[in-house]
Formats: sequence, C-alpha cells, structure tokens
Amino acid sequence: MNLIIVYNQSSWNRLIITREENPVDLLSSLPNDILCCIISLLPFKSAVKTSFLATRWRHLWKITSERTGTLDDAVDAVFDFCEDFYYEPNNLRGLQFNFGKGNVLLCSVSPGGNKLHLDFSTGKQECPLLFCWDLVINFRIPSCEPHHCIKLIKNLHLVSVMHHTAGAISSLASKFPFLESFTIAKCRGLQSLSITATPRLLKLSVFDCPGLTYFRITATCLKSLMYRGLFPEVWRHYGGSMEDAMLDLRKGPSNSIDDFYFGPKLFSLRSAKTLTLCRWTYEALIYPHRRVQFSKLEELWWIDYENDEKYNSDALISFLKLCPLLERLSVTISPKPGRLTIPCACSTQLADDTIPKQLKFVKLEGFRNEEDMISLAKRLKEVFFLEPKIVATSKEISVRSLVKALEFQEGESAYKFVKEVRHINQLCPKHPHMRL
Repeated sequence: MNLIIVYNQSSWNRLIITREENPVDLLSSLPNDILCCIISLLPFKSAVKTSFLATRWRHLWKITSERTGTLDDAVDAVFDFCEDFYYEPNNLRGLQFNFGKGNVLLCSVSPGGNKLHLDFSTGKQECPLLFCWDLVINFRIPSCEPHHCIKLIKNLHLVSVMHHTAGAISSLASKFPFLESFTIAKCRGLQSLSITATPRLLKLSVFDCPGLTYFRITATCLKSLMYRGLFPEVWRHYGGSMEDAMLDLRKGPSNSIDDFYFGPKLFSLRSAKTLTLCRWTYEALIYPHRRVQFSKLEELWWIDYENDEKYNSDALISFLKLCPLLERLSVTISPKPGRLTIPCACSTQLADDTIPKQLKFVKLEGFRNEEDMISLAKRLKEVFFLEPKIVATSKEISVRSLVKALEFQEGESAYKFVKEVRHINQLCPKHPHMRL
C-alpha cells in the first residue's frame, strides 16, 4: 500500500492523499525540488514531521529554494532570505546554498521569524583543521534605521561551523545587532572560543564542541549560560550573575584537573535559580571554596556517577546544604569520566550548614539497583527532615514512587518503590535543561 500525493484540481493550495495498490514507490522517486515544493504546501508542524520518514527527508522541509555560489555569496543570500521571509513568511521555510566543493549551508527561520538557524553539517565533512574563533556580538550599530527583519532576528543558532566558514559567519552575525540569544553547536576543530557581547546578549549556549580547550566570555548582562561537552582547560567569564546555568560536563575534563583554570567568576553561578551540575565539577572546583552558597537555587539537575561499590551520596548531600531554597531535584547516574582524579572527598559536615526547607520533588534515574535509590531517599529524609515526593524512572513510561512498606521483615527496608499510573511529568516535571 503506497501513498500518492496529488494536487487538488480546484484548490492549488491543498493536497489530496490517497492510497493505491502499487508496488512502485512513486513518492520517493520524485526529485528533491518537487518534494520540497510538495512539503512547502503543508502546515509547518506537518512539514517538520516529514523529517522522520527517512534520511533523505531529514532536511527537505527546510528548503524552499536552492542556490549556488561562493561563501561570500552565501552570506548575502542568507541576509536576502531573511528579508524575503519577512514579506512572505508562509511561502518560505528555508534556503539551501551550495558553495565550494561539496559544502552546503542550510538556512531556516522559525515560524515567528525571530530565530535564524544556520547548519553546515549536511555538506562534505573533511578532517577538521583546528581554529580559533573570536566573535564580537551586537557591537555594530546601524547608521540608519535597520530593516524590520534585522530587528526581528533575536536568536542565532549555528551548527557545524568549520575553520573555513568561521570568518564569514562572524561577518554575518555582525549584521544582526539585536541578538539576545546565541548558540554554537557541534563545531569540530574549534579549539579556542572568545565571545564579546554588549548588554543586549542575555543567553549563550555552547554544545558538543569536542576540541574546545579555551573558552572566554565577556558579556556584562548574560543571564543564561548553557554548556555541554568536555570541560576546557581555561574557562574565563567576565560578567554579572546568572539566573540559569547548565554545566553538563559529564564527559569530564579535557585534561588533568591540575592543569585547569576556571577563572575568578566561578561564583557567578551563585545567583542561579536553575542549575545543572556534575558531581566531579562540585568536588574539584566548588567544594574547596566552602563559603559559597547557592541561596537562590530552586531547581537542580545533579549528574552523578557510581563506583564499583555502592552509590556514595556524600557529594550531593554536601552540595544540598548550600541550597536553602531548593524545591526540585533531579539526579541522573552517568558513567564516570575518564582521566578524573578528585584530590579530596567531600565531607557532609560543613561550616554554617543550611538546610533546604522547601524540597518538594526528587526524581532519580539511571541507578543500577533499587537499594541505592532507597538508600539515597532515606538519607535525604534523615538529613533534612523532609518528606519530598520521590520518583524513580528508567524510561519515561516506567515510573515508580517511593512509599513506606506496610509490612516488612527484620533487615528489610521500610521503604519500597511502587509503579505509578500517572506520567512522570505529572509527578515531577522534567528539569528544563533535559530538553536541550
């Protein structure tokens, strides 16, 4: 049974989908330009869903036009595309620009028109050359009244920028002086990243750049910093306090901890209301400074690891004593990073201990066995004299809640996990950073 898509003869802006017995897959035999034309007639959400049909369909929904030229031409084409999108948002979804030998840039704009997405990952991926990237964001003020599309773009998302495209992208970024959010992801070969921005930039995200060893940020009003990947050897942050911080460093440091410089602005994390933190990061970089308190933290995603023996919760308990306003806690067990030696173990006896008095929800995932989860749950209750709702999940459809056992024999735990009918998000919503 095959789907055949044809135009409605009476209304050219609609599609008719019929089923016919035919051993030939007519739809897949169509060239990309025709498929892109068909997809462009679908509603936006339906068009995005076509990316799951097959590898070939992955990026077709983004393409409504295709051009060829030089890399400099690509920069001008992206700018022109944004202008065209402003006037025809329903007819334009994306641009594919082919430049050089096998290099491809996919450009798309969000339905609201405020997010520009540039992706180089579909082109020819050669062995990357190492490069340093100095980005200056928002410093170019238009000499005359800017075009409406310039004012509209507030979010720039870059994927797979390489050494030969970084300069052109820097030039392109300077054309959008009203950016509030900036994302860099999957840039192989990126060794050094230095970002300088005006107070207009509020959010910065850097994801999965495996070669990054030097990271410098100068952004006076940055409120949100998202980082996932190996921890760079040098990390300098010059700016104010942040409200939202994600340090997903579960892969560990890029070198020995003794060689690291985190900079004096580690304590900009103190004002965070939402935080992702790895156990080793706390043990190596925060615990030695015992006077630090996270007095505004409300939601924590703690990424931990298990040793060969039982799960050790000392580091987590030690950190929780620094978070008096914590309401929601998510604990994920991940493999222990390699090349990691912590100089000292954490003590749960800290000077000037505070106790989280508002902890309401605890979510546990990735634990090897139920005994470790029950041990942690009991310790949370004993140390903090609280009765938070504690749930455990291995998959989103498998949710269990901790309850007191009505009957138990001597030597058995007074607690047990029982299967829940409700979905995990009804019991304890996902930490915001888990969706990134």
